[in-house]
Amino acid sequence: MTDRLFVALWPDPGARAALREEVDAAQLTHPNVRWQAEPRWHITLAFLGDAEPVRTADRIEELTHRGLPPAQAIRLTGAGTFGPILWVGVEHSTWLADLAALLQRRLHVVDRRFRAHVTVGRTRGPDAARLARTAAASLAGHDGPAWTPRGFTLVSSVNGPKPAYHVLRTWPLAGDEDRSRG
Repeated sequence: MTDRLFVALWPDPGARAALREEVDAAQLTHPNVRWQAEPRWHITLAFLGDAEPVRTADRIEELTHRGLPPAQAIRLTGAGTFGPILWVGVEHSTWLADLAALLQRRLHVVDRRFRAHVTVGRTRGPDAARLARTAAASLAGHDGPAWTPRGFTLVSSVNGPKPAYHVLRTWPLAGDEDRSRG
């Protein structure tokens, strides 16, 4: 059996709270945006599409035993669009792109582009891209607090009238300070 899978990092509580404050304000001035619910805010490291969960988890487990780049601080900042998709950017050092590349190679992801972002809204209709750009401008000044991710997850995504994410498994990430302690 296959599920629609992706590997993700989730913003920590402080980053979510800071973003929530700005998204709440933007919702008032941009009612035509379908705003993502806060529990869906994540940074996709690898999108797998339809894949077998147990086999995927086993491959990630093998990769974690070989060692991962140490986690470093990241920050949600700025905003932009991919057509009708509205996102908030992620300021990061190379470790995050390196982690995404390792996961994508190990999981045989064909499209290996990594653009760190959190999708916060979507627009529809013939004027969708313009509506998304206008909403992005209202979030462009976002500069959330820095945090160091402590883990990443394998997630199953259910689409349809009641979309949902189900975390299937979590793996820890060690930060630079964790590795220096031995």
